[in-house]
Amino acid sequence: MIYQERTTSQISSKAKIGKNVVISHGVIIYDNVEIEDNSFIGPYCIIGEPTAGYYKNRAKHFHKKTKIGKNAIIRSFTTIYEDVIVGNNFQTGHHTVIREKSIIGNSTSFGSFSELPGYSKIGNYVRIHSKVMLSENNVIEDYVWIFPFTVLTNVKHPPIGEFQRTTIREYAQIFSHAIILPGITIGKNSIIGAGAMVTRSVADERLIIGNPGKDVKSVREIKDASGDMVYPWKDYLTEYRGYPWQNKI
Repeated sequence: MIYQERTTSQISSKAKIGKNVVISHGVIIYDNVEIEDNSFIGPYCIIGEPTAGYYKNRAKHFHKKTKIGKNAIIRSFTTIYEDVIVGNNFQTGHHTVIREKSIIGNSTSFGSFSELPGYSKIGNYVRIHSKVMLSENNVIEDYVWIFPFTVLTNVKHPPIGEFQRTTIREYAQIFSHAIILPGITIGKNSIIGAGAMVTRSVADERLIIGNPGKDVKSVREIKDASGDMVYPWKDYLTEYRGYPWQNKI
């Protein structure tokens, strides 16, 4: 275990820190946090941040388990709440916020200033780019890409009404500045174009553009400047950041 400027960090004696973990200055790690081997925690991160009950009655608050898998890179000013389970090879940018009751798979990343409000399940190899605002009750499946400034919503008539679940199926791509309204499912391999407002569920392999979003064609009809097919992208992107199928080609 390696500590940088350990005297400026606050690490609970009830936390479990693995081998070869770097904890930078100004880090706060609460009770019942587990950080597995070969992880890096950048300056001024908070791991295991308590929920509201802690601030109402600290003496009776029990910190729920927070687990960070192996080989994580958690960059400066990231806050990860208690009751969060993160897989191996996780990365964040700076100022990322991950709220309680979230489960995140392996090799997933969150960009700088992105936020996951909690109560969500995020799959493996998901790419959440910078300044993305997700919502509670998301299900985001494996290999999804969500680009900057995307917003997911979860209440149709706020502040009235119950939270609705948003589901994004595997390999879907949500391009910059898109807005996803509550209770919607985005189909497998589908593409939501930049700036689109999605008001209804999207079938597999469809391209949605505009405000309100319109289904214009199959993603298989999209061609690059040379006239070559590029989607579904898994069929054409043979090598990227250790995707597991690339070694089988």
